[in-house]
Amino acid sequence: MKAIIFVLTITIVAVLGAITDEQKAKLRQYKESCINESGVDPTVVENAKKGEIAEGDEKFACFSTCLLKKIGIINANGDIDWEVAHAKIPSGVSQEQIDRIHNNCQNVAGEGCAKGANLLKCFAENKSFSILS
Repeated sequence: MKAIIFVLTITIVAVLGAITDEQKAKLRQYKESCINESGVDPTVVENAKKGEIAEGDEKFACFSTCLLKKIGIINANGDIDWEVAHAKIPSGVSQEQIDRIHNNCQNVAGEGCAKGANLLKCFAENKSFSILS
């Protein structure tokens, strides 16, 4: 699975190149849980995996925040945990890509669910892997 967040291509990014079957199962569990918690339309999530990030969709924003929190990239205080984010990056991602993501996304802001959506969008714009797989 490709992941991370980063999200949703993380697109999660989503955030993780080649991962184990166990990690894939855990990410699917997180995704389903966050879909249920946020009430987002699953089609919106599938579109995000393709790079079509829903702008202004509060439910998608809350889904993004939920997913990034479950993965550990956003901590309980709502701050980005870059140590965790770096640890989630697949081994095949170049240091240049990692630096670009970190430099371009380190100051992402937002209140409530907006921060997760903004971070996921930043990850998606600055990477070539996904966390939404």
